[in-house]
Amino acid sequence: MEFLTLLSWPNCLPEVKIGVNCQDPTDGKMTMNLENPRGFIVFDCDGTLISSEKATFRALSVLLTEYLQREVTAKEVEQKYVADLVKLAANFGIEVQEQTEQARQFILRWQQVCAELNLRYELFDGIKELLQDLIKEGLLLYVWTGRDRKTTLEILNELGVAKDFLDFRCMDDTISKPHPQGLYEMLGRECDADKVVMIGDSYTDIQGAMNFGCLSIGACWSTYANVEVLKEMGADHLVSEPKDCLKIILDHIEK
Repeated sequence: MEFLTLLSWPNCLPEVKIGVNCQDPTDGKMTMNLENPRGFIVFDCDGTLISSEKATFRALSVLLTEYLQREVTAKEVEQKYVADLVKLAANFGIEVQEQTEQARQFILRWQQVCAELNLRYELFDGIKELLQDLIKEGLLLYVWTGRDRKTTLEILNELGVAKDFLDFRCMDDTISKPHPQGLYEMLGRECDADKVVMIGDSYTDIQGAMNFGCLSIGACWSTYANVEVLKEMGADHLVSEPKDCLKIILDHIEK
């Protein structure tokens, strides 16, 4: 669900506080280590940070029913689902070209459907604790997702964790995963890939990590995670609970 490089943020974005954990520690809040970070941890959003599959399938069934003018069930969406809105559309025979007005309108209608349905999401158990542990260890956190920026920030802000991330790349910001452009934009081309860890539940996350040259952790805590696909795509680690990521990350960046 992602496309163009460095688009301007939409004017309709909510006021969202991101990266506020880089404030001065005298306010009692945990702080990001911006001067000398030990490493850079990149999270996918849906299926990794947030449990969203049922809500997403429901919204997509409404969107695709409109476009195809036939009933598209949530079950059919699940069967053809990929974590990229443009590629998913192609799976249903809808040709949406990236970087076009057609794509922008398709994404806009997706955002509207999500708002109309008033979908609810929640963090996976253990995610909030993992984020705090990583920040305590002097690591910088990022989000690289196939979801659009508007709903990504709305959801993570509502769940109280947007402030933990220094930067985001979403489907309407940059080139789609598995192209590593989103990682280059957040981390820079001079970033030491050995200090970067990508955590995600889809094959595009694993491929994206491989294309960037960094360690990948397959997030298998979602009911819908395809462990065999993650293994086949070459995930460096497969993890069933968020808490198990911490040791893997710390051991890797200290090599």
